[in-house]
Amino acid sequence: MMISRFFAFSLFLISASLQAQSFNIMATVHPLAMVAASLVAPDQIEVLIPTGMSPHDFALRPSDIERLQEADVILWNGPNAEPFLQGFAQRWPDKIWLSAAPSDAPANADDHWWFNPHVMLDLQHQLALVLEREERSFEVALQAQLQTSQEALAAVRHHGFFVFHRAYDHWVEVMQLNQVGAFTLSPEQKPGLRTLHRMRQQLQQGEVQCVFSEPQFSPALIDSVTRGLNIRRGELDPMAAHIPLSANAYVEFIADLTERFVACLTPETP
Repeated sequence: MMISRFFAFSLFLISASLQAQSFNIMATVHPLAMVAASLVAPDQIEVLIPTGMSPHDFALRPSDIERLQEADVILWNGPNAEPFLQGFAQRWPDKIWLSAAPSDAPANADDHWWFNPHVMLDLQHQLALVLEREERSFEVALQAQLQTSQEALAAVRHHGFFVFHRAYDHWVEVMQLNQVGAFTLSPEQKPGLRTLHRMRQQLQQGEVQCVFSEPQFSPALIDSVTRGLNIRRGELDPMAAHIPLSANAYVEFIADLTERFVACLTPETP
C-alpha cells in the first residue's frame, strides 16, 4: 500500500497540523470507517455512502460534495471502485486521500478490499502514519481473530457455497474457502437462464452446502433457484451495516463473518 506521489507533499504539510486541531475523516463506505474508528473517535468519522445503500447504485449529490470538502482525510477504495471521486482526488490536493486498493492491484481486481484483513491492516497503518499515532492493539486483536477464524473454518473449508454477487473473493482467498459460484458479478447484472439452470444443477448434485443472500437485495432470485431443495441459507451484508463504529468494529466484523460462514457451511447432524 502506497500513498500516491501526487499527494505525498500534502501529506507532510497536513499531517502535522492535524495533531493540533480537531479533524474530520471521511470514509466512502462503512467498512472503511470501521478501520478508521480503531484510531479516532466515531464522531470524527463520516461515511459517504448511506447505510443500506449499495455502492453500485450511488451517485454524488451536491450535499455529498460539501461533506467531502469538509474532510481532512478521505479513505476510499480507489478510482477503479469509486470513479465518481477520481476527479475530486486530483482537484483537491489539500486533502489526504488514502486508497485501500494496493498500488499493484490489476484493474479487474475485486474492489471490495475490506474483505482482505491484511489490506485493511495496511490501510490502518497508513492512517496511523498520517495521524502520527502508534496504536498496536488493533493489529494484535486482528491477528488473534484471524487465527481464531482460520481454526473455526478449517472443518468447513472445502464445503461449497454460492454468494449473491462477487463481493467476497478476497475473503475466500485469505480463508481458502470453496466458493462454487455467484448469482451475478454485480447487482446491476442479472444472471441469464443458462447460468441459473447450471446453478440449479449444481445444487441438485450436492456440490453446494449453503447459499448466501444479501439484505440490500430481494431474495426472490435465490428463492426460485433453491425452491424444493434442501439447501442451507445464510445472509451476508457486504457493508456490515449492523456493526456500529467502535475501536474494535473491524475485528468484530471479521468475527461475525466467520460465524456466519461456519453456521451455514456446517452440515446438520441427523
